[in-house]
Amino acid sequence: MRKLLATILSVSMIIGMAACGKKDDNKGTTPDNGNTPTATVAPTAPAEDKASVISPDVTENTAGSALWESFLSMMTENPETSALDMANTLSTNPAIQFMAMASESEPGYLAGFSEEITGFESGASYGPMIGSIAFIGHIFKLADGADVNAFIENLKSKADPRWNICVGADYIQAGAYGNTVYFLMYPASMDKDLGEGGNGGSESGADNSAEAVIIRPEVAANTWGELLWNTFEAVMTEEPTPSALDAAFALSMDESIQFMAGSSEIEPGYLAGFTQEISGFKSGATFGPMMGSIAFIGYVFELEEGADVKEFMSNLTENSDPRWNICVEADQTVAGAYNNMVFFLMCPESYGEKQPRE
Repeated sequence: MRKLLATILSVSMIIGMAACGKKDDNKGTTPDNGNTPTATVAPTAPAEDKASVISPDVTENTAGSALWESFLSMMTENPETSALDMANTLSTNPAIQFMAMASESEPGYLAGFSEEITGFESGASYGPMIGSIAFIGHIFKLADGADVNAFIENLKSKADPRWNICVGADYIQAGAYGNTVYFLMYPASMDKDLGEGGNGGSESGADNSAEAVIIRPEVAANTWGELLWNTFEAVMTEEPTPSALDAAFALSMDESIQFMAGSSEIEPGYLAGFTQEISGFKSGATFGPMMGSIAFIGYVFELEEGADVKEFMSNLTENSDPRWNICVEADQTVAGAYNNMVFFLMCPESYGEKQPRE
């Protein structure tokens, strides 16, 4: 009996030790129940998760490098930034010394190219609002898996540096961050206008602004007339020698104008808003509503150098008719000048659908 008990105890101990040994072998592989801390190794991101960058050929401290670096910074911070948001931001870069604007693009004929551009899901362009400047920028968002290199080569092959007819771009630059493609054509003169550190600062523009003879109108604050005069002055400050049509076009695109507006050239003679013929200007343009009965009409007149600007403005005011539109009447008559460019406007005081009448 004693031998039998000893044998049973020995077997039990062996089984117990074996069980403990098995538990030790599996130590560290027990599924985490949320209470036991486990050592983890940071996973390595798959190569496809890292955005590939195709850098354009740019020179440091130039307008091209400033715009590319801005694009790259935005994409690094938020790769989901829309093409239009990116174009809007780039259009305000200090490297751009002219008044710029951005707009969405659709596949087809685009500024700067000799043939149709297709193969992108969304796009936007940015460039000068007025003037003949050989500058155009594009942002394209391609579909996932698209051949980015092939798309870039297609852009380069179809680019036309003289699309602006009167002037030509000196540089063509194209790059990409992931499936977002960056394209730019611009003149070498922009590099010369860059201030120290690439922060802009066209000396000629500053000097012209300082020397300009400005006749500011007497216009009530927070009214449509004040807003549009401020826009006119800003246009002239940015580009002191625009054509009358370019200035009128910029004014017709002002965000305060809630109706569909247009602009067109004019010649001396009977003009909308006046009771007598208007003459004595070198060139001129008008801007206003394309349809509807709105008591709104604006003009930009370019006078000859040395002309009596004050006398011309006085003639406009004396011959103006706020009820030229018959059904409605303008509340404001605004006249001012920037050097030999005269601004004239008749309009309601309020602007925008929800703007209260002061």
